[in-house]
Amino acid sequence: MNEIRVAILGVSKIATKSAAAMRNVGFKLQAILSRDLKKAEGFKAQFDLESAYDDYDALLADPNIDVVYVGLPNTLHYEYAKKALLNGKSVFLEKPFTMDQGEALELKNIAVSRHLYLFETITTLYQPLLAKLNEDVKKLGPIHMSIFDFSKYSSKYDDFLAGNNPNIFNPKMGGGAMRDLGIYVLHLAYDLYGKPSAVKYTANYRDGVDTSSIAHLRYPGMICECICGKDACCESFGQIKGENGYIKINGSPSLVKSYEVHLKNGESYSYSDDTDAYENEYKVMRAIMKKDAYKVHLHLLTRSLDVMKLLDDVLKDD
Repeated sequence: MNEIRVAILGVSKIATKSAAAMRNVGFKLQAILSRDLKKAEGFKAQFDLESAYDDYDALLADPNIDVVYVGLPNTLHYEYAKKALLNGKSVFLEKPFTMDQGEALELKNIAVSRHLYLFETITTLYQPLLAKLNEDVKKLGPIHMSIFDFSKYSSKYDDFLAGNNPNIFNPKMGGGAMRDLGIYVLHLAYDLYGKPSAVKYTANYRDGVDTSSIAHLRYPGMICECICGKDACCESFGQIKGENGYIKINGSPSLVKSYEVHLKNGESYSYSDDTDAYENEYKVMRAIMKKDAYKVHLHLLTRSLDVMKLLDDVLKDD
């Protein structure tokens, strides 16, 4: 595969950041889709794209597109990703992958049957420090408690309180804290500990949507609390507590950009990574596609499906 040409669906903030990251790591930005053609034309000019569309079928008929990036509201992920795959396009699918594991499994089956790529674009999956963190966790001995808290006051919360209905707080669009922020910490917990033996979910609701919530994950001898909130000003962090010491994740556990290890024997050290989180994930995806490392892709895809099952179990407990 030579040049990998990408079409962007949506002109949201996350779509714009992702487009910039893709371009910076070597993808060819080819086209943009928006219901508002004027916005699409503005995006096209910003990124010097070849084409702007307001019709999805027309975009999918474009032979110069290899990948479709789906940066739309959560409830639209499955529909637009499925249509892209059925039209022979690989897909970069924003988190949360789909609304449930059933949708995700169907997308996987379509992609695999056609040897297409299907990636969940979530920064947690691709952070360089994750492998090192997994090794350091083993030094803590038996672990009895982990806390991963990704919370921040949403830029849309005041609008929501005023009686408006932004997508991120709209239950009909798959909004809410657990799907928006909690999915990151569920990914981290799964990466470190695998599938829990039991889950329990607690949430604060307003107008039918969770504005802050906690997923209690039970493992043998250990509790992991995955906390997320969009309705309060606070500091995000992570802590992993073992019999031989503890690890502190500085800042959002969605990124794992910096962490400290403190052992019972007095030894302490830290690691940090200052590379761009968005560029990290697209750099990994591009390398996999260029090498056609399909088994590596399937490993990442299976992990996304497992975390979707975990999210299903958490939300069903409500």
